Amino acid sequence: MTNLLEPLLAYTPYLALAIRVPFGVSLMIHGYPKTKNQGLAGARGFTEKMMRVPPATANIAAILEFVGGLFLILGFIVPVAALFYVVFFGSISIVKKTRMGGVYTGQGRPTYEIDIMYLLIAVVLLVLGAGAFSVDSLLGL
Repeated sequence: MTNLLEPLLAYTPYLALAIRVPFGVSLMIHGYPKTKNQGLAGARGFTEKMMRVPPATANIAAILEFVGGLFLILGFIVPVAALFYVVFFGSISIVKKTRMGGVYTGQGRPTYEIDIMYLLIAVVLLVLGAGAFSVDSLLGL
């Protein structure tokens, strides 16, 4: 039964590509507004008031989401970016659960369902690496 899927193993590098590009685009779209002064001010207020973490973490989040997303799209140092995202989304999930009284999914309270999903995607990219059509593969990393 385990040999049934063995022919698909040759496509693993393309799986990494198919995962990292939409993930990177999503992160860049989410992080782009935070790169502007008004968006960053809103993010700082949210992190300080709602999440009860230092407002400077919004700066780190903006950089990680936008630049890290670009790195994922290009396939540049993907395992490093993925490790940062594992820590990032793991931390967000914990903060939403413990400090904000969040639930995994539902209404009326903060949820961390998408954060867990992004965490799992980051774990997959940490294991798979950049895959095909990436700067990492061109550099032989």
